[in-house]
Amino acid sequence: MRRQRHKISYIRKPFAKRSLVCLPLAISALMLGIVSVALSVRLQGQGGLNVAAWGVSSFLFAVMALAYGGLSFLEKEKNYLLSRIGIWMAGALAVLWVCVTVVGLVGG
Repeated sequence: MRRQRHKISYIRKPFAKRSLVCLPLAISALMLGIVSVALSVRLQGQGGLNVAAWGVSSFLFAVMALAYGGLSFLEKEKNYLLSRIGIWMAGALAVLWVCVTVVGLVGG
């Protein structure tokens, strides 16, 4: 029995249109999260509403990136690389913000 080789396709598939929205949203969520954490550390945990606004904005951007990333998989015959990267980043950020919120409510 002859072993079949993996077929390589040289046709370049275009990126999914919604993935071009997903990845910038995920990167924006990451930047907003970094600003929130940096402000909290700089103010020694006494940030107040300013830091909370940056964190909530980061969470909302991450949720929107997850939504656009999920919708991008509905597009047929497209390249989903940017969607996968955006979903992983946004998912990790969303889980992080949920954990931070639960720890803040329970452990406070």
